Amino acid sequence: MSKKIPSALLLNDIHVSKDNIPEFQKNWDEALYICDQYGIEDMIIGGDLWLSRSSQTLSTLMAVRQAIIKATKAGISITVAEGNHCKVDQESVLGYSHLFSEYPHVYVVDDYSIINISNDVELYIMSYFPENGSFVERLKKMVKAELNASVHNILYIHEGINGALSTPNEKELPTNIFSDFDTVLVGHYHNRCIIKGTNIEYIGSSRQHNFGEDEEKGYTIIYDDGSHEFIKNQVNIRYKVLDIKASQINSKLIDKLDDMKADGRYKIKTRISCTSQEAPNIDKQKLLEAGSSKVEIVTEDVEITETTAHSLDKKFDKSGIKQEYTSFCANKGIINIEMGLQYLDKIS
Repeated sequence: MSKKIPSALLLNDIHVSKDNIPEFQKNWDEALYICDQYGIEDMIIGGDLWLSRSSQTLSTLMAVRQAIIKATKAGISITVAEGNHCKVDQESVLGYSHLFSEYPHVYVVDDYSIINISNDVELYIMSYFPENGSFVERLKKMVKAELNASVHNILYIHEGINGALSTPNEKELPTNIFSDFDTVLVGHYHNRCIIKGTNIEYIGSSRQHNFGEDEEKGYTIIYDDGSHEFIKNQVNIRYKVLDIKASQINSKLIDKLDDMKADGRYKIKTRISCTSQEAPNIDKQKLLEAGSSKVEIVTEDVEITETTAHSLDKKFDKSGIKQEYTSFCANKGIINIEMGLQYLDKIS
């Protein structure tokens, strides 16, 4: 039996901005290292290379330019699909990545692009279009015009699909529209998961972005037989939440925080569940000095207060809802809030 050959490296939701360029560079360099180690010459970005939809700073544009030049000089061809964060107009084929579409060995996807992985495997790459907009029709047209049912067909998209999140959303795509494909790989939601009973897999973002995400982040290798493999990110900052009780604040915890601090890759939120009587005696400064980036104290009284403060008879307009959402994200240490605000903007 012949050995399968690595053919392409997939990564998505990189979300570069002026505030995270060093982390972006580590992320990119690790992707190039994996390509070198596996002999891969095709790197495919499945949406959301960028963070801001509204504009990009010069430093951000230059960081991406330098990264692209570094990759192409190493003999790697880059295909970039536009994600929802990459576009000002979500229905347009144009996004920020189109600035680099004329660079040698750089291919920016308009609506879709097809890469021949091998004689028996084809990879279909689509840019983002709204789930409740033109995406479904574009998918149907592509399938009708291009799909070869005699080979293994892989679809790589950047969309919200029902079943990936714990709370369903009526604006998400149904799973049955992807039945023509043997494998569906998806970006957009940052945590890895397989939608139950389907061949649809969210492959996870290329690195963690906040405390609300798990640590299973990285890259996906496509092989010439149509199989794929996850390679975990080893170089970027990890966001970890330690959930403990007040009684567990001891030397063992301090040693654990010290070890994680020495590792140099961790930002740690220590979340302590306690009674209102225990709360004043918790030495937050000691935990911060030991290595916690943030200490959150959760008492029964606080939980009750928060619940009653958002009683059901209180009404919010769109502005009030957005303000509450922003406050919630700030309290939870969530940095990437733009996607949520975009959905809230659609409230009529």
